[in-house]
This record gives sequence, structure tokens and C-alpha cells, in this order.
Amino acid sequence: MSKAVLLAPLAASEPVRLTLPAGLFRAVLAPCLALAASWAIWTLPQELAADARVALIVTVLAMIGWTLTKIPESLVALTAAMALVLTGTVGEDRLYATLGSDLVWLLLAAFIIAAVVKDAGLAERMVAPLTARRPRFAAFAFALAGAIAATALVLPSTSGRAALLLPVFLALLPLLPDARMARALALLFPTVILLSAGGSLIGAGAHLIAAEAIAATGAPRLGYLDWLMLGGPLAALASATGVALILWLFVPRRLWAARMAAAPQTGPCTAQQTRILGVIATLVALWLTEPWHGLGMSLVAMLGAMALLTRPFTSRKTKEVFRAVDMELILYMAATMLMAQAMTQTGADLWLAVQAVASLPPIMLASGPGVAIALSAIAVLAHLAIASRSARAAILIPAVALPMAGLGHDATLMILIAVMGTGFCQTLMSSAKPVAIFGLRDEAGFTQADLLQLAGPLGAAKALLLVGFALFVWPQQIAPAQPPLTFVALAPEMRTAIAAMSDPFPPNPNAMLASSPRPPARPEGLAAGSTSSAKAPEKRAKRKVVKLTVANQFERDLKAAGRQIRRDLGRLFR
Repeated sequence: MSKAVLLAPLAASEPVRLTLPAGLFRAVLAPCLALAASWAIWTLPQELAADARVALIVTVLAMIGWTLTKIPESLVALTAAMALVLTGTVGEDRLYATLGSDLVWLLLAAFIIAAVVKDAGLAERMVAPLTARRPRFAAFAFALAGAIAATALVLPSTSGRAALLLPVFLALLPLLPDARMARALALLFPTVILLSAGGSLIGAGAHLIAAEAIAATGAPRLGYLDWLMLGGPLAALASATGVALILWLFVPRRLWAARMAAAPQTGPCTAQQTRILGVIATLVALWLTEPWHGLGMSLVAMLGAMALLTRPFTSRKTKEVFRAVDMELILYMAATMLMAQAMTQTGADLWLAVQAVASLPPIMLASGPGVAIALSAIAVLAHLAIASRSARAAILIPAVALPMAGLGHDATLMILIAVMGTGFCQTLMSSAKPVAIFGLRDEAGFTQADLLQLAGPLGAAKALLLVGFALFVWPQQIAPAQPPLTFVALAPEMRTAIAAMSDPFPPNPNAMLASSPRPPARPEGLAAGSTSSAKAPEKRAKRKVVKLTVANQFERDLKAAGRQIRRDLGRLFR
């Protein structure tokens, strides 16, 4: 009897359901996916060199670690960097050299400047005009996006803009009507910083590379104002779309109308604040006039940081200010830079670009809309494999855009699509420095999952905007292509790459060049054969042709673009 009583509840109970513990699915999926991807990359692309396959495998494994595991992003990046060194893919000296790069010094200086600005109360003063009338959060988000976008016209670095705007973000957090809005605000800053950069020629180094590539094809050189007219409307629409998606995905509808708190009144600027503003204004002026004095952006930023560490600008001890430097972020940046260098040094990024074009059907490459759609998709997705924006432009322009132009499409249009598409890079923490600067902060509140949730619709929207501008807007703004006087020969590397694409491209690269309205430029010398200037043709013909490395040629291109920016700014403010 007692046994029946004891067994009755068990018999009457519901069937037992086996469920996996939380997180077990990811714990199983991540290693299985990592093993499958490693095997596929190592065995399938036989024409890819061994070191390039290792670089590609490490990059894919890092992406899996960032998206499917809870391992800290910085630890994943450092592990990937160590793997590249231990496998001999990159040298040990290259690992140490990344810590001495200009970006690391720029971030170091920007964190020091931001700490001094925050301590002086200037950040609160900056946000006071935006919150004086206690606007609704949705309206405030768009107004803030406009203010952030305007900084792209005068500050020539997305990383520098992000570090300098970090105190503004921190000052706005206490003014939010609800703490849940912190995640949306943190996503808004890097999103607008990256998308708005496309409207300014100095907004990213990739734009200077594109301007030189356009001039090398025989088209008119794009200046500061020309780039603003071409990229400004796209950057504004993309930024507004990003803000709208952030509001839709991360802010409850009932909180859209919630009002911001007003920043406390601070009265007139103190003498200390006036001095700090003077230093910042001097920094911006020196950044804009770099072609005149020759001082790099990072060096100028360090000089400004050193000045702000002295007694007239801050009362804190130097070591206290240095505690504000985010060393985890700097190491994370150095590790991701090493990964990007490994992809470029081994040729893995170029191989991916070539394979992407080779996989497209010929019927798509034969039509203008088809090419615009294909190139937009490649440019938008390129950040998943190539972390640096300038590196993406340096790869996509000669390996994708110019071969497509060689099929009879407008070269300027192809280059614009490629370089404007590189502005979307919000999928991973490692995809862009501004995303890491805000995402790795404890106050930010957004995670890798939030980035993936935003990246899907935002990437699709950016691609649609690119296609729309390529088909309906830019053709009305770009001057019609003129037959060039001379043709620019393809470099041997590009000739080999095109010859490997038997289906999409003609087997004879010279025939492709002859049928092109504008000749593709050399990937290792974008301006080496430029016919944009008609000055002293006899003297130019006598010059000895020197083969430049990619780094030396880009340095030359950037200097030439800097001189052009100086002329345009002089015309603008004359």
C-alpha cells in the first residue's frame, strides 16, 4: 500500500522533457564550427599560400570567439595575435611594432585629452545647448547625430573623434530619462561617427586613396567640396537611418517621447576651461594644416596632451590622468591591427576579393544595376575580413572596382561605391576602432549580440542606399567619361588575378583595357600613370619609372591629397 502511494504521484506526473542547459548549445556549436571552418580553409583553397591560409583561419576563429563565446573580446584578439606570431605568419617584431603605431599614440593622447576635458567640466558645457529645452529622446537622438556628423568636416580620424566624444557620452548618461537608454546612446555614437565620415574627404584615409585612384583613371580630381557634394547626402541619410534603427530596436516605443533632463547651468567659462578650449582649437587647426607644417596627426595630439597635463590646464597629478587611459582597449587595437596586417601581408584579403568577384555570374557584371548591387554587397561585407578601412579601400579599388570598370562601367562610379561601402563596419567589436572605444566601456551597456542585431538591417539599408545613389544620383553629378590619351598598364599582380577569373572576365587583360571607357589604375601605383595634369609633358616623359611599394605609394598619394585639401580649404574660407 505504501509503495502504491509513493508511486502514484510519479505515474500521474507529466512526461519528463530533456532540455539542454543554458549556454550548452553555444558551447558545442563554437568548437564544431571552428573545426569545420579550419578544415575547409586549410584544404579547399589549394592556390592560397600556407601563411595566407593560417591568417584566414585565425581571423575566422577570432570571429567565432567574438560572436559565439563569452570570452572577453580583448582576450580573443590577443590570443589570435599570439597564434599568428607562434605560427610564423607574422614576425615577432611586427607584434611589438603595432604597439608603436600612430593609432596607438593617437588613442593614448585622445584619452588624456578626454580625461582633462571631463575633469574641467567642459563635457557638460558641450551638452548643455542640446538639453536646455529638455527635448524628447527621439528628437534629441537625431539632433545629437547631426552634431556628431558635423565633426567629420574638421576632424580627420574616426578613432580620434570617438575618443574626443567619449566625455560627451559620459556627460549625457545622467541626463537620460531611463537607464535602459544607455545602450541605445552608446550605439548611436560609433554608428554616426562611422557613417558620417563618408561625407568628408578627410573623414577617413580611405577617401584620400579613392580620390587618388579616381584621378589616376583620367577623371577630374575630387577636392574637398566635390567630395562633400558626392558623399554628404549619402552620409546624412545613412546616419539618420542608423539612428532610426537604433530607436526602433533598442528603445521601447513609450520612451521615445520621454524628455531628457536639462544639464545644470554652469555659467560663463572659467579661465581653465578657456585655456583648454584654446588648446583643442589649436589641435584642430594643426590637423587641418598638416600639409603646411608636416607634423602628423598623432604627434600633434601627443603635443596637445602633454600641454594639457601641465598645471595651467589641470590640477590633477599626471599619474592620476594616465589612469584614465584604457590599456585594455589599446592592446585590443594593437592585436586587431596585427590581424589586419597579417591578412594584407599574406595576400589573403586580395584572394578573398578576387574570389568574390569570380563567383559573380557574367550576366550580373554586364549590367549597371547588377554591378552596383554586387559591388555594394562586397564593399559592405568586406569589413568582416579586412579590419582597417584604408586597407579595405586599398584592396577593393584595384581588385574589385577597377576590374569591373574595365568591363565598360564608369570607373569613378565603381570607386565611389567601393569606398563608400567601407564606411559600414559595425558588425563586430573589432570591425572599427570607434565601436571598440564605446563597446569595451563598462558604461556602454551594449554587447556583441546587440551589434549583430543592429548590423543586419543597417547593413542592408546601407547597401540599398549605395545602389540608389549609384543608379540615380551620382551619374548626374559625375562628369561624363572622356577617352583617355594614354592607357595605364595593369600591374603583373593584377594581370595574374584577372587571368585567374576565366568566367567573369575576358582572358586577355589588354583587350579588357581597350574596351574600357576609363583605364584601371595600377594597384601598386594608383597615381603613377595619371593623365589628369597636362603640365610639362616632355619633362614627365623623361622621368625614370620607379616601382614603389604599396606603403610608399600610399604615403605619396596622401601627401598629394593633402595639398589638394589645402587648396580647397583656402578656396572655401577665402
